[in-house]
Amino acid sequence: MSEPGDVTIASYDATVDLYVAQTATPSPVVAAWLDHVADVIGPGHVLEVGSGPGHDALRLEEHGLRVSRTDATPGFVDRLRAAGHDARRLDLRSDDLGGPYDAMLADAVLLHLDRTQFADVLARARRAVVDGGVLAFTIKEGDGDEWHERKLGVPRHFTYWREPAVRAALENTGWQVVELEHVSGFEPWLYVIARTA
Repeated sequence: MSEPGDVTIASYDATVDLYVAQTATPSPVVAAWLDHVADVIGPGHVLEVGSGPGHDALRLEEHGLRVSRTDATPGFVDRLRAAGHDARRLDLRSDDLGGPYDAMLADAVLLHLDRTQFADVLARARRAVVDGGVLAFTIKEGDGDEWHERKLGVPRHFTYWREPAVRAALENTGWQVVELEHVSGFEPWLYVIARTA
């Protein structure tokens, strides 16, 4: 399991209960952003990748959207199913995204991909959504990449991004940036909404 993504997924799987305890609900900032994302999407079907505990999906469903929950971590998929939700295991690095969807949501997920994987997922997401479809995601702002054990006490790999590189990656894979917001807090983030070009 030398691939960073494999290690990161295993780390999440080993700490599902701890992660859920630390993220009882979306933060007010994330909740407001999800409300805005729902408005941008309008009615339709959303593929959520990295659903985790499932809070973001519930928020979108409050706006009348239909959400397909997926996660690469078996423990999260099991929890979602136990809570009565239809959920499937989906590894962004290799699995077919399916579709067509009206939108794809990836909240704090794509930051675990390396830059090549990130570009590949953007291209496949473009093929998985309808013309005029939406891609919404959040990633950490910064330079380079790193391993750390903050919050969960197990190793997770993160890739950091700057706005110009994100814009270039989106444009190169058939997306137009609708909004790109710099969000401060404990760590700086980029909140991105794009639409098919």
